[in-house]
Amino acid sequence: MGKTAGIIIIGDEILSGKVQDYNSFFMAQELWSHGITLCRISIIRDSTDEIAEEVVDFAGRFDYVFTSGGIGPTHDDVTIEGIAKAFRVRPVIDEILKARLEKKQGSLSPEQLKMAEVPEGAELVDDETLSFPLIKFRNVYILPGIPQLLRKKFLAIEKLFDEPSIYLKKVYVDETESKIAPLLNEIVRKYEKVKIGSYPVLDNKDYTVMVTLESLDKEVLAEAFKSLLDLLSPGKLIRVEE
Repeated sequence: MGKTAGIIIIGDEILSGKVQDYNSFFMAQELWSHGITLCRISIIRDSTDEIAEEVVDFAGRFDYVFTSGGIGPTHDDVTIEGIAKAFRVRPVIDEILKARLEKKQGSLSPEQLKMAEVPEGAELVDDETLSFPLIKFRNVYILPGIPQLLRKKFLAIEKLFDEPSIYLKKVYVDETESKIAPLLNEIVRKYEKVKIGSYPVLDNKDYTVMVTLESLDKEVLAEAFKSLLDLLSPGKLIRVEE
């Protein structure tokens, strides 16, 4: 395993079902494509204490932490306050963010000024693609909850990731999962550097199980892949994707 990550989705609207979470799915795909192993996704309330507790836990366990939501101007936007509390610092007004907001919105109300708050000691990540910088505190990247804005900021910061690629192969079979389980167990025992996934599907005319093999070691992955194909019964292999 290379570098690790955790995602914290913040918002009562997600937990109540009023809004669907698309952000964790997007970030999971992007992290995997950059060789970063996503270990946990957490969805929590708009609660300063819960945010503080979750962030400090994730920051100590994972190389990268990404929060989504709770950085707007309203009463329930408490992510900055929660992260500041997690690391025992104050929320402060960042002059660069304040200037950006004033340029865009003119004289700021207290609610608008709230969007210039950062945990004391935070840094800004900025480039030409962003109209508003991303806030980073230690290994915590603080992202908006609106999917379009989150994606734009995430695509800007992913340039900073420089991890080894995760190689992937997919095998589609027409067999029950229980029948191929012993074969997969044999591969798992033999190739410790290869991660095996088995995903059955229903009502599919082409195949019944998709098996994935992934590894940071391209050569070992190729060996495991060949071993699996050799173990499958004739006629059960539908197709492969490499």
